[in-house]
Amino acid sequence: MPSTSQDRVVSRRTALAGLGTAGLGLAFAPRAHHVIAQDATPAGADPSAGERGHIDLAVHFPWDPAAIAHHWCKPVAGGFFECLIYASDAPDAPLVAVEEVVDEATYQGFDPAEQRLWHSNVAEAAAGSDPNVPAPSLVEAATEAAQAGGATYGKLILLGDPETVGDLPMGEPRVIYPHGIEPGTPTP
Repeated sequence: MPSTSQDRVVSRRTALAGLGTAGLGLAFAPRAHHVIAQDATPAGADPSAGERGHIDLAVHFPWDPAAIAHHWCKPVAGGFFECLIYASDAPDAPLVAVEEVVDEATYQGFDPAEQRLWHSNVAEAAAGSDPNVPAPSLVEAATEAAQAGGATYGKLILLGDPETVGDLPMGEPRVIYPHGIEPGTPTP
């Protein structure tokens, strides 16, 4: 039986748990800083290859908190996760944003100016990002994150003006913050 879009959608809690156990350990493992990414790239490799986990989340677009941001995420070189965010799950859906996701230690290593460009994914969960379940309290979200491998932070980069989401991105890219989330808010 062919899978449906609903079959491929997982809750944020399930995704965090899966990413925490399946990928966070490897993704956030220390790496040799003297190795340049190209040194390890075999000829003919395709950076778009590899399995991406699928998460549908709300609150990412502050001008329309109910709109679903269709995330397709995977660990990448450098020890972090990268999520491509599409307008829908259709095969021809346009890319509308990118979210980079780092662990707590990486976030704490940023200077204050850089920290202000990131948001707490724990606070995002407590703001109701998972459309499939009631929003947890901030304490519950922090506990769930700890059980899934630790708190994470996201830098959400919209590719153009909000008015062009789903169309050809026009205007300058910008860092945006999910609805109800303050920039640079540390996880409790």
